[in-house]
Amino acid sequence: MSRPLPLLPSLSGLLLLLLSVAVLTLVIERTRFWIHWWRRRQTRLRSWRQGIASGTDPRRLEESLEDWDLSMGFGEPVLQGAALLAPLLGLIGTVTGLMGVLAQLGPRLELPPGANLASYGQVLLSTAAGLVVSLVASAGLLTNQGLRHWQIQELRREGRRPAETAE
Repeated sequence: MSRPLPLLPSLSGLLLLLLSVAVLTLVIERTRFWIHWWRRRQTRLRSWRQGIASGTDPRRLEESLEDWDLSMGFGEPVLQGAALLAPLLGLIGTVTGLMGVLAQLGPRLELPPGANLASYGQVLLSTAAGLVVSLVASAGLLTNQGLRHWQIQELRREGRRPAETAE
């Protein structure tokens, strides 16, 4: 009966590892996106102002904003899911690890002679790893959402400026 227990912590650990790779990949990709965005910011702003000044159809301008918003928001659902799932996967690993430890201790829950208590504490590592992955995912998500909101608002403000100065 205690044979399947080692599989569960390794399965949750593997899922947590895959999730951490996905989170790290997305955070790096979002960082590259925003660096590229800032490098081309003046060019983009100049073409946006020209489009407004030339009387481009407002629906077309709104479509451009929606396209930019979609590209800015890439990966946010994955980061959101990871922020929620990572601690749960870590907790599953800890619970199954504790089940294994309790099975090793036997019915009287006694430490075997010469047992090292530090090795029993390793069952908590999956919870810690899950919390770290969740923290990185949350930080990446909130940073991306903040930058996205700020940039879209800036572009909308630019779109209103000619109407404001004409009055």
